[in-house]
Amino acid sequence: MNLSQPLNEHVQAVRVTIAGRDSHAVETSRVQILHVTDFHGQERWYDWLATAAPRVDLICLTGDLLDLLDYEHIHTQIRMVGAQLGKVSVPLAICSGNHDSFPEDPQLLDAAWLNELRRPSLWIDGDRFMHAGRRFLCIPWNYPPPSAGFGEVWLSHCPPAGAAVSAATGDDDDFGDVILEQLCEAERGPEIVLSGHKHNPANWHCLVGRTHCFNPGCNLHEAMPRHVVIDTTARTAAYSCLGKGVAKIPLT
Repeated sequence: MNLSQPLNEHVQAVRVTIAGRDSHAVETSRVQILHVTDFHGQERWYDWLATAAPRVDLICLTGDLLDLLDYEHIHTQIRMVGAQLGKVSVPLAICSGNHDSFPEDPQLLDAAWLNELRRPSLWIDGDRFMHAGRRFLCIPWNYPPPSAGFGEVWLSHCPPAGAAVSAATGDDDDFGDVILEQLCEAERGPEIVLSGHKHNPANWHCLVGRTHCFNPGCNLHEAMPRHVVIDTTARTAAYSCLGKGVAKIPLT
């Protein structure tokens, strides 16, 4: 899909794509989601995801799988990411980030390379799917979000603007999505937004309207990625970061 389309055509095309990819799964009694983000081509983090990550029911990877700053080796990165994610044995949902798309390269245009990852129980940009009785949506990078049904979980590389997950304390640079912010504040957003983009957010969790927003952030010098484990049955979320231990909160 061409990002140079007029906005009204662009919005319509995205809605058609999302509406056209709908799959269903059988409800289970317990659901744990591992949320990670912004791997930026770090092979050791992909290895951790495949071999050492917490045991969960679903992994959500919210964008910037690649590192465009190393564009010279971008196709090597794509092959590495595909090989590493092929080792992940649990269901996996992915949305693209700004480092996953590049308009001058056909394989990277609108993160087209993600289609090469497709397999059963792996969802990518534009997919709306059911998992364990809960509806999920993978929002492509730079695409406007639709209205949500409450109870949904969205993967969006951009968090809502003006939130603790989109800016650092004392930092004027807000990396959030204004449309998503407006949806959540108007209580037309999902129950949960899983995001990234801002590497050092002021907090890993906040509420915007009725929506729980998460961004674990990242530090590319750390041995393993910062991550959040959400238990939708127990209504808890736990954040893990090297050197800071684990923080756990209830989802009320």
